[in-house]
Amino acid sequence: MKRHLGTVLLTLSTLGRAAAQDAGSTLAALAERADLVVRATVVAATDPSPQWHRMQFASVQVLKGTAAATFELLEPAGACCGRSLFALQIGDERLLFLRRTGQTLHPLGGARGVLPAAAAVVAHVSALLAAPDAAARAAVLTAGLAADAPRVADDAAQALSTLPQLSLGSPQRAAITTALGDAVRRGSTRTAPLVEVLARLGDDASLDACLPIYLDTPRDDQAALLRRGLARGGTLAVATRLPLHVDRDDQRVQRAAELLAELPPEHARPALQRLLLAAPHPRVQLTLTAGLLAAGLRPAELAPLVPAPVLELAQNRHDRPRPLRVVRPDRK
Repeated sequence: MKRHLGTVLLTLSTLGRAAAQDAGSTLAALAERADLVVRATVVAATDPSPQWHRMQFASVQVLKGTAAATFELLEPAGACCGRSLFALQIGDERLLFLRRTGQTLHPLGGARGVLPAAAAVVAHVSALLAAPDAAARAAVLTAGLAADAPRVADDAAQALSTLPQLSLGSPQRAAITTALGDAVRRGSTRTAPLVEVLARLGDDASLDACLPIYLDTPRDDQAALLRRGLARGGTLAVATRLPLHVDRDDQRVQRAAELLAELPPEHARPALQRLLLAAPHPRVQLTLTAGLLAAGLRPAELAPLVPAPVLELAQNRHDRPRPLRVVRPDRK
């Protein structure tokens, strides 16, 4: 058991570090942290020994800092995690995010700082570097959500979700809502950071834009992503606004019940009771009843509101201990 628990903790720790690394290596973060951002072409390989790989670049366009007409980057030889030069060929053009240590340049973030110099990526980074303040950078990122290049749109969503402060006007909020709806329809992983942005905003307008998207989501995986984001926001506001968007449609009520079940009981209880009074479908009644039991209501209080089989099944579900899911990397 101890070994299994250790496996779980190690896996969660690894996932946490990976998420933090992604957040710290968005184009916006790299552009801010780099001493030099330059579009450059590989012109030669000048390895000093079999243990080291050295590439010579010719500057094409300097976006930040100062760069010589030609410069070199050096790293240990071989293909390995974090290394960035081993796959490059003479003639390749790359967008480089570099840090300077004395007279030596190093890729920032390993391979994350050496990107194909696609026109859309270069233009997006140029706009980020030209933004004079946080509000302007947020506007650039919001505009990036509509980019045709997935590398730009995905990165913009991730960068927006990690901004320390969100200063967004009505046009930017509308753009985020549009992008979220599109991500949900496409089944895109962009859903998670975008709902994080709207949940962090936490105002009624943002919630009123996000909640209908969640309620109408047909895919369970996308609904789960939306639930996790909404449950991390202002939970009282979510519980208060949610019933305003629920009609007698069974799917909407079911989605609402699933979300309320993940909110703090003191916030979710009034909305769960309100929905239960109007829920005709046994499956929906079961979810709502289980949520109310988890929120502290006694079976005797629920008996007049739901059929006995539904209450019994909800009680069994409530009393059943939750299994510990063990992640075993050695098993598929």
